[in-house]
Amino acid sequence: MSSEANVQTVKDIYAAFTRGDRDAMLAPLAENIRFESESAAGEIPWAGVHVGHAEFLTILNQLAEHVQFDVFEQSDFLASESQVATVSHMEWTLKKNGGKVSYPEFVQLWTFNEAGKVARVVDIYDPTPLLTAWRG
Repeated sequence: MSSEANVQTVKDIYAAFTRGDRDAMLAPLAENIRFESESAAGEIPWAGVHVGHAEFLTILNQLAEHVQFDVFEQSDFLASESQVATVSHMEWTLKKNGGKVSYPEFVQLWTFNEAGKVARVVDIYDPTPLLTAWRG
């Protein structure tokens, strides 16, 4: 796949997330998609390593249960033929305690397989603001 096609795929996934269209989010993901968000693993319900569509949907359910997205905007897409790095600005309110979390630069690395499907997504961020609000 071309870097432009990969960027468009990632943009389409973010758009599907924003409108709550889970089928559109899953369509470009490999069956064995690997989602890694290990910075706060063990304390934050959706953190850790998750494999497959079912576990990806579990992450979405956990986010919906625990987080209100106040701001979710992508500012940069850096691409190659096999990867896209995105930089997002995110602001959340935690539903359990009203804690606020702000990430002016939340990075995700999307890796594509030979078939053009997303095979891996890695969150790259400092978990301190999230953990502070979660423990609040």
